[in-house]
Amino acid sequence: MPVMVDGLRMPAIVAGDVALEICNTRAAWADYGVTGVESHEYLHSYEHVAVWARHAGLLPDLARAGAAEGERVLRRVLEFRRAYYLALTGGDPDWSLLSRYAREYAPGLRPTGETTAEWDYGDDAERPLRAIVHQAAGLLASPGSTEVRACAGAGCGWLFRDPRGRRRWCVMAVCGNRAKVARHAASHRPSA
Repeated sequence: MPVMVDGLRMPAIVAGDVALEICNTRAAWADYGVTGVESHEYLHSYEHVAVWARHAGLLPDLARAGAAEGERVLRRVLEFRRAYYLALTGGDPDWSLLSRYAREYAPGLRPTGETTAEWDYGDDAERPLRAIVHQAAGLLASPGSTEVRACAGAGCGWLFRDPRGRRRWCVMAVCGNRAKVARHAASHRPSA
């Protein structure tokens, strides 16, 4: 379910939790790394990461980076995203990688007034990565991580919060409808 943001193809925001949206910057998770399978990747460059971070509500403005620095941050975002997705879906995540990222990129607080503060993601190229890791670590360490489900749609795998345990699809009108159409077509095929 792509949307156009600043001229870039971005995923729709559907997870019900900003901490999950990074996992939804890729689809077809079951086919991750399978040769010959079409990529369903939304984060192709640092610019995509920066635009997505603002689109998802992680950052109020666009982060900037030079080419080499941006490429390094993109690689780290994708590395972290994969381990995080596996941790949320019962896969075999690299917990040492997740812990290292949480230690390295945990933001500090900065005062905004006498009694208020905000998270300090810095003003460098790693701002989006800090915001992603901060949100992810918060969810992983909370009881809410047990409410995360993966979309049952073929070729999807997007994550969403499902506190009542009743949701099957990231978006019923898309993945749910595709499944209904496929079931209908299969039930109306002539027998061989």
